[in-house]
Amino acid sequence: MIDFNEYKKYFDDYAARYDHTDGRVALKIVHTYAVVSVMENLCQKRLLPPHTAGLALLCALFHDIGRFEQLKQYDTFLDHKSVDHASLSCRVLRENHVLDRLPETDREAVLTAIENHNKLRIDPTVTAAASSCPDDAQSLRAPGPCCSAGEVLELCRLIRDADKCDIFRVFATDDMTDVVGASEEEISRETITPEVMEALRDHVSVDRRARKTHLDQWIGFLCFVFDLNYRESIQIVKEQGYYRKPFERTDFKNPAARALVHEALGTVDLYMETFGQTIPDALREFFQDHPKMALAFSGGTDSAYLLYAARACDCHVRAYYAASPFQPAFELEDAKKLAVSLKAEMTILPLNVLELSAVRENPSDRCYHCKNAIFSRILEAAEKDGFLEVMDGTNASDDAGDRPGMRALRELRVLSPLRVCGVTKKALREYSRNAGLFTWNKPAYACLATRVPTG
Repeated sequence: MIDFNEYKKYFDDYAARYDHTDGRVALKIVHTYAVVSVMENLCQKRLLPPHTAGLALLCALFHDIGRFEQLKQYDTFLDHKSVDHASLSCRVLRENHVLDRLPETDREAVLTAIENHNKLRIDPTVTAAASSCPDDAQSLRAPGPCCSAGEVLELCRLIRDADKCDIFRVFATDDMTDVVGASEEEISRETITPEVMEALRDHVSVDRRARKTHLDQWIGFLCFVFDLNYRESIQIVKEQGYYRKPFERTDFKNPAARALVHEALGTVDLYMETFGQTIPDALREFFQDHPKMALAFSGGTDSAYLLYAARACDCHVRAYYAASPFQPAFELEDAKKLAVSLKAEMTILPLNVLELSAVRENPSDRCYHCKNAIFSRILEAAEKDGFLEVMDGTNASDDAGDRPGMRALRELRVLSPLRVCGVTKKALREYSRNAGLFTWNKPAYACLATRVPTG
């Protein structure tokens, strides 16, 4: 059993050696115990066994112990201007024999987690070691005297998450000049660098070299959300609410920056809302009520996700692809590829809509006549195959006023579960991404006929 109070006393005595008149020393002590508190919360939420939880608390207590010596020697907490503070923390712990009472495997596990807590990503050898032990998932939950490879990886993920959770607090409550080197008034006049916004849109950490403004650093803090490993960590961040505070209290003077900040917060909020999920409850309920469906399938993001969701919810679904001259060949290839990957039934229906005068003459309601022909053909084929209901991928972001073809869907009683269940385009892209669908970021591709002006 790990005596945490004994290690806590060591930390307090060690920190007392440094200049407490320097507010930065106090800041790191406060941060350390805040991370310990978050770690306790995280371990409880994840129902971790005592052995793992005990080691996780040691990771939290000592993850930044090198900061004191870093400050003393270099007068800065900036690693790129001094030394890697995680490596320095490990060196302090080793040279002072702080963890020598632990079994060697436990000691090395804690040091490995601390070494990795501030890196852009966890050392691939740690991840590889865990993935090469198929039984680690079970052994992780069982109390044991020594760390398994899976437990080492879990410790790395836990300390990275706990540290970031408290960094949001520091971001929201400390003097911004100390945090990023500029006042909030100065930052309110800045812009966001395009490369930084692209990182946020791609859900990745911001490369330090891409940051040009202090507002870029704020966005970099936001992107920490994308590096969190556990739904429980996301829950803690949402409960704290710190990640939004600096943005909400700042009156951004630049309209373009204000719009980008709004987009950034919306992106992060949606990411946290859909974290780890692939199918919302409302859509699961829909497929419970509709266990056998035909799908109008285009190979695009919307219908691709709907095919995945139907399959995942054990709906008996068959995809029908209407191959018309208005669709490029790659759409059919994408549709085939996805159907194969999902082991879904797919029927290709050749349909030359240009044979219809109401389409060929290209009136203002051409889309209605085209949709009517396509869905009528799908309904006919589906009924012969024993499918009495047909659905399409219209989502909650689609405006019926901008889609003349919606009238055909209503007349033919085609169901649109994504729209009915409130699944927006942004949300279904997140769900698709979580599900590993290659179509998650596929650009919207309008029908080729839209290139020709009506008439």
